[in-house]
Amino acid sequence: MADPRISWSRYLVRQNEHDLDTLLQQGTFKPLLLSHVIFFNCLPWIALVIPKRRGGRYFRPLVFALSLAIALEVLRTQRALLGGNGYMIGMMVGWWLVWSATLFVFSDVERDFQRIERVTLSETPNPNGSESNAQSGSMLSSNDCPAPAPVDTAAAQFRWQSYPSKLSHRIEWCAGLLFNLRGPEWNWRAPRLGRLPRTVHANLHSGFLASSLREENGIHISAKSCLSKAFRTFLISYLTLDALKVIMIRDPYFRGTLVADATPPSPLSFLASIPLGVRFYHCFVSCMGVYVALAYVTSLNPICFLGLSMAFPNASRKLTAAPLDESWLYADTFGPFISPVLDDGLAGVWGSWWHQLFRHGFVSTARWILPLLPGSWGTYPGMKRVIYIVIAFSLSGFVHACGSYTQFTETHPLRGPFLFFFLQSMVILVEHMVKAVVLPKLHLGRTPRWLRRTANGLIVFCWLLYSGAFIADDFARGGLWLMEPVPLSPLRGLGLANGQGWWCWEGQWFKYWDDGTYWGSGIRVI
Repeated sequence: MADPRISWSRYLVRQNEHDLDTLLQQGTFKPLLLSHVIFFNCLPWIALVIPKRRGGRYFRPLVFALSLAIALEVLRTQRALLGGNGYMIGMMVGWWLVWSATLFVFSDVERDFQRIERVTLSETPNPNGSESNAQSGSMLSSNDCPAPAPVDTAAAQFRWQSYPSKLSHRIEWCAGLLFNLRGPEWNWRAPRLGRLPRTVHANLHSGFLASSLREENGIHISAKSCLSKAFRTFLISYLTLDALKVIMIRDPYFRGTLVADATPPSPLSFLASIPLGVRFYHCFVSCMGVYVALAYVTSLNPICFLGLSMAFPNASRKLTAAPLDESWLYADTFGPFISPVLDDGLAGVWGSWWHQLFRHGFVSTARWILPLLPGSWGTYPGMKRVIYIVIAFSLSGFVHACGSYTQFTETHPLRGPFLFFFLQSMVILVEHMVKAVVLPKLHLGRTPRWLRRTANGLIVFCWLLYSGAFIADDFARGGLWLMEPVPLSPLRGLGLANGQGWWCWEGQWFKYWDDGTYWGSGIRVI
């Protein structure tokens, strides 16, 4: 006999599809067309490829304005259910606005950005040309070491490549910039990715003595080991997501029925008598769902790019000058958890443990805003710290609130995701003020390390348990967990969820839509 809870979960998905179809037919909303998605992504790419001296200086602002108009139109009128009941639509549009502003407004692409590229031994760099072995840009991470030295010509050769002059090179260079998140091969490389290998430093910095680096900085896993690790992460994440989905479809909370004190499924039903326990359970499973889903998706990066570049090295090197077969391009998505949390508190959670996928866009926005502040605000170190933290978390709240807004159910974007991230910035600032200003004035002396770590751990746990409900409830309310993350379910196939078999991806993802106009007709994303 089928489990009624599973049947109800499937019913909600089908009901949402029916309701959205009805609203589209009535004209309340418009469908999201695949052609619109492609156009929205390719338009900035085209603008980046056109150099400033050939009209790019005029075309790029127009493209940014057009992208802004399209983004607002998508957020306001276009809806689809793919990607967490429409969550990914708004989130990606929100991030695309931040990233487009970074490239077209806050930066000069031809001056500010450089990429690490592999150099063939036959190449002779021209110091005066745009294809030269340029020095590190001003945006280079502080984790990169200064200065290089003579290198072994038998080893791989690398150089900094600024905006290329050759069209074919410029096309793939701009694509690498536009569709990159953490910038592992760029001069804005996320600090938490760690140091580059010594041989790469020795190639990039003239006069640098490679042996001066500490030995541990030169230890990097091989490409084969990196690929094996990615496959392990993918498999573990896949099975964990399947287990979490089995748990979620049995709990009305994760189906959008926001009953905070609803009885969790067995064997955790005893938590029903402990309201705080139920809250912790819901927040913990929600956090695990996001964490594992991100690990699952980002593990595909090395599997696809590193795996294919190893399998087809000649084709990879002809396609792009970026060293896709180097393992240092594929750092872990998440950092260590225990030490950052216990040593740095909430700042360690967001700055050292959690992913840094959107970091550069947020930091670039804050850097651009600083000179616009009145008086000496932008030069005072304490104020700079406040501005950077508040803007970064506010933008993160904006991006996630956009995702909440485009979900096909009633959500609370401002009181949910935005408030959650904005409050993180406030607590981090209070945390820093207490540690840097209040505690030293109390003259308590050097507190034991175990006491500081215990206090940090308790504060982080209590705060995230309280504030996590803002975003966790909104995820559940919006139907984020109704999506099927895996195509084949081992657990459900073995009968651990009665009423559902091995195959989980049912129904259509795309459908042809025709409203009688050229722009409004095409393949609809369901």
